[in-house]
Amino acid sequence: MVLDIIPKLDGRRVRIVYDQTYPAISLVFCHILSEFKSKRLVIAVYTDTSCRKLREQYNFMVRHNPEVAEILDKANIFKIGKRENIPFGKLCEFIPEDDLINNPNRFEDLIEQLRDDDLVLLLGSYLFPAIYGKDFIGKFLRLIDLLPENLTLISLTPHGLYDNTTAKLVDRFFDVVLRIAREEEPLVFEEEVYVISVEHSITREIEPKFGRFRILPDGRLSKI
Repeated sequence: MVLDIIPKLDGRRVRIVYDQTYPAISLVFCHILSEFKSKRLVIAVYTDTSCRKLREQYNFMVRHNPEVAEILDKANIFKIGKRENIPFGKLCEFIPEDDLINNPNRFEDLIEQLRDDDLVLLLGSYLFPAIYGKDFIGKFLRLIDLLPENLTLISLTPHGLYDNTTAKLVDRFFDVVLRIAREEEPLVFEEEVYVISVEHSITREIEPKFGRFRILPDGRLSKI
């Protein structure tokens, strides 16, 4: 079962590629965050639009999964955007978006605040190449090299955003790549079914596999 690998993601750098946001958030919020709730949660969010989406996801958890909402309430937020407002947690660092052009070393200032036992969730970082050009990919990947060795990193990226060559290059900077896709012909009539698979892994502890899931009313994934 694919969800069985979640404890093995401890200390690894994980990229999650998805077709639809809903199942990706279900996997991260309801399963990964819950598994590592003893770690310090750091959420790095880029753009106010991404932060607005985060607010919607948080509001859902408040209503349907209070345990996850409590984890998010303790999150440390690093935000890059136009405004300092955040939907939950504590704002630890705010970088005005325009500062990235004038002072890209601000990223290194953020990395210096991270620890080996952190769980870091990257949201919106996939927009950097679209906004600042492909050259930013190289800079971003070099920054990943500066992260603490045993930090647990989760990065969310929509499928099809990069060309095939670029996608494969980015994958190589991660220990594990998970893929989430909606099944075109669901097994249960009129019910969305999602396939979660391990597409890339550098360790034999996490081998290629896949599973089919539906999403329960509280946001958790249920194997079919």
